[in-house]
Amino acid sequence: MHRKIKCLIAGTLVIGTVSGFLPINNLSLGNISAYAATYKEASNGELNLLTLTRSTGSEIKFGDTYSSDDSLLTGKKDYYVELTGADGLQISASAQGDGYVVKQFTSGSKTEKGEDVGEYINVDSTYEDIYLRTYKSEAAYKEAYSNDDVTDCEKTYILHLKKPTVVSDEEAFAEHAYLKSIYLSNGSVNFSKDTTSYNVNVNDNVEEILVRATPEDDDYSVSINDYSVDKDKDYEQTVKLDKGNNKINIEVESDDEKKTYTINVYRGDSGTSTTSATQSNTISENQTFETSSNVGKFNSWQRVNGKWQYIDGTGQPVKSRWWFDKNTGKNYYLKDDGYLATGWLNDNNNWYYLSESGEMQTGWICLDKNWYYLGKSGVMQMGWLEDASGNWYYLDSSGAMKTGWIEDSDGKWYYLDSAGKMIKDTVIARS
Repeated sequence: MHRKIKCLIAGTLVIGTVSGFLPINNLSLGNISAYAATYKEASNGELNLLTLTRSTGSEIKFGDTYSSDDSLLTGKKDYYVELTGADGLQISASAQGDGYVVKQFTSGSKTEKGEDVGEYINVDSTYEDIYLRTYKSEAAYKEAYSNDDVTDCEKTYILHLKKPTVVSDEEAFAEHAYLKSIYLSNGSVNFSKDTTSYNVNVNDNVEEILVRATPEDDDYSVSINDYSVDKDKDYEQTVKLDKGNNKINIEVESDDEKKTYTINVYRGDSGTSTTSATQSNTISENQTFETSSNVGKFNSWQRVNGKWQYIDGTGQPVKSRWWFDKNTGKNYYLKDDGYLATGWLNDNNNWYYLSESGEMQTGWICLDKNWYYLGKSGVMQMGWLEDASGNWYYLDSSGAMKTGWIEDSDGKWYYLDSAGKMIKDTVIARS
């Protein structure tokens, strides 16, 4: 049976089952409900008003749990918010007392610069925490920030955000076109079906390369540089290579979708050869950069001596600073020589990690069997770390996550399981 037909049948059964027990009075159509909340018993420094709003202007409810129907602002300091149908939120809040101010933060860091409430907050991950802190005055906040401790405040409130993944019926039943694998007779790629751009170097003496592009389903059609390949041909095609950059396009097509995978093969000694950047050159496995067909194009990524540089509006390479590429939405660091930095980077006594493609990493990463956590700004974290679910981890002075028994600077012992989580309220034998 065709996969899409099976999905359609399964989806129909699920919808039929749900509609069988969903009361009609649970549906709300054409109305927008308001969930502004006030707290009349607030003491000085406590929130007396809190409103959460979507970008559309409709308000978002909050409560003691993600599924809570109430939106009461009380003396509690933790509230849970489900961002259904929203990519972020806007906060309106005020604190009790003359001159008191409220600031919003996107992390629990003591050194993060706060924003005035009202600035729109984009939420990218499934779970995220927003911190609201109150201060006696704007001057009190500025003093706390200058002392590198914004937690020196009157009250701290935490909004625990949950952003459910929404999949449309069309997306659920669509038959997506993916490759199962890519093989090259010279060089290799770290293949992922969701990654559509790759960059490969081969020696100068490699005049051709065999490409094998195996689809997830034999019913999909595949072409390599516009040459159709199929199962009888083992989905293979030999491609001649010129010196310098060579772009290989692999197209895979299902009934519902056509997807193009691109492999940029650079033929030559990456240490001595110079090449012009070609249109849609890639510097990563995940991002495609629009560059010029000729070296010298301003405001573009260009490959020089087999390495990547960014040429600014004056025709000079960007050097010794961070660069945000608005086309990819990623941060990169260009070194003193103008070339793209990768791996660990120390900048102003903060450590960052840049992928092989140069993208600044955030969140948890695993390197050489060690886990590290990089904050939203990319800075490697050390010491105790609490995640959105309330789990505690300990990162040593090298940033590596610890497991097992550890002794903190306070002389107390803690036990961290194999996933690094601190264990509480459990008896554990020490060896």
